Amino acid sequence: MRVASRTVFDFVRPNGTTAPVETELVYQSDDPFAVTMNFHAGGAVATWIMGRDLLAEGLGGPAGAGDVRMRPYAGRVLVLELVSDRHLTVFRLPLATLRKFLDATYRLVAPGTEVFDADAFLSAVLR
Repeated sequence: MRVASRTVFDFVRPNGTTAPVETELVYQSDDPFAVTMNFHAGGAVATWIMGRDLLAEGLGGPAGAGDVRMRPYAGRVLVLELVSDRHLTVFRLPLATLRKFLDATYRLVAPGTEVFDADAFLSAVLR
């Protein structure tokens, strides 16, 4: 089972101006710790996978210390930073949008009840 939501994030350019980027948020119960974000821009799709707990933590304060960082900004807005070896990509998104998506994921798999079947995962990867 899955939860999916399409929304628009604001890409923040280095000069501070923004551009809308269609973004798909996807959560699948068979990978209960992860959220996939598909960013659609310029005819291409960039996919990032991040922890559901990190996103939830970022609703209330700074979260993440690695490739994915999130923090509240200006009340009802969040800042999402995606770090690669070549780029720092910054988005702004409505806090309510992410909260609504996370709430839907919690209805599917409640926090603390996530189960990861390592044997099934290894079996699938090693085929």
